[in-house]
Amino acid sequence: MTAFRGADRRVGGGHLYATVVGYLERDMAPRLFGGADGPTAVVAAAALTEMAGWMAHDAGRDDTAGRHFSRALDLVAVGGDRQLEAHILGSMSHLAQHRGRATDAVRLARRGTEMLRSTRTSAAAMEARLLTMAARSFASLGDSTQCASLLLQAERTLEREQRPSPWIGPFDEGSLALDAARSMLALGRLGEARQQSDRAVALRSGDRTRSRALAQLVLAKVLLAEGSPEEACGVTKSVIDDTCSLSSLVVTRQLADLQVLLAAYRGEEIVADFLAALDEALKERRWLYQWGGSDRGPGSPAL
Repeated sequence: MTAFRGADRRVGGGHLYATVVGYLERDMAPRLFGGADGPTAVVAAAALTEMAGWMAHDAGRDDTAGRHFSRALDLVAVGGDRQLEAHILGSMSHLAQHRGRATDAVRLARRGTEMLRSTRTSAAAMEARLLTMAARSFASLGDSTQCASLLLQAERTLEREQRPSPWIGPFDEGSLALDAARSMLALGRLGEARQQSDRAVALRSGDRTRSRALAQLVLAKVLLAEGSPEEACGVTKSVIDDTCSLSSLVVTRQLADLQVLLAAYRGEEIVADFLAALDEALKERRWLYQWGGSDRGPGSPAL
């Protein structure tokens, strides 16, 4: 699982989804039905199934991702790892937010938070992630007060002692900064969005290819909202150059969204030249995917 997670950060879910599903079917299924591993095998299967959901999401297959997350939640209920259960609820919250279902996203995040607190599970990073998921959803609903309060709670929670389950994905200061930047941008608070997106980029090293690209793409949107299209082009060009080997429809869709936003500035020569290069880059990437918006609900954000 650790090896899959590391590879996913660098090359994207599109390249790895079939491999992870094959591993689940070939190696994990026999251990679930007849192996001597007991609850450990069930928890491992839940973690890998949740990972497959994220890879499906990264490849633009959100219906499939939702089915994986639901199956993972069923498995972990048997295995009994409460941190992993909360982690899966956080993933379901992210998917709901991505599909424009902010109210469902808040409900799922709160369910995970309440479960951790009721069982007194020491999982500061997981609780911070769930608080941040709820904050993003409130931002999309235009509730700046709730959003700011939850982000502050998440920041304080992340400072507590960590005793994470080995089966959950990491959530750190860079993750928090990225989601805070998204939230502030959604609320139109550009100064804070710029500060948080700069921090998210700085905290993501080169081997975190997708995460760094997503932070840069938020920064590019902030720069456009501030009226700095040339700077936005420079940041977006870095994303194109750094993600040539990344199979992530999430990143590709973000690039396409920026193409639409930059079109308003095509009267400027530098922007016009960059738009031509961006269009070429998108053409090269689209053939890798089943390009279509059926999984994306009306009004849903690209992330």
